[in-house]
Amino acid sequence: MGLQILGWSFVVIGVVIILWGLFEFPMNQWLGLDFLSFAASGMVAIAIGLAICKAAAFLIIAAILVTALLLILYIWQAAMGMGMSIISYVVTAALVTWLISLVLK
Repeated sequence: MGLQILGWSFVVIGVVIILWGLFEFPMNQWLGLDFLSFAASGMVAIAIGLAICKAAAFLIIAAILVTALLLILYIWQAAMGMGMSIISYVVTAALVTWLISLVLK
C-alpha cells in the first residue's frame, strides 16, 4: 500500500511539473531548454511512478521512450560540442535499453 501511494505521488508530481512548464512558457518556447527541462523531469517522475506502481509494461515503456525523446531534444537544443552530444546520445540510448530490458523481464 505504501509503495502504491509513493508511485502515484510520483505520477501526480510529474504531471504537475509538466503542467507548470506548459503554463510557465508560451507555446513558441516549447522547444527551448527551459521548457524541455520541465517536460523531461516531469516525464522522469511519471516513469518512476509507473514503475513503482507496477503498471502495465507498455505504459512504463512508453513513458521511458517519451522521456528519452525529450532528453534527446534537450541534448540537441543544448548546443554542446559534437563529442559531448554523441556521448550524451549513447548514454541515453544505453540507459533506455537497459531500463526497457528490466521492464520486460
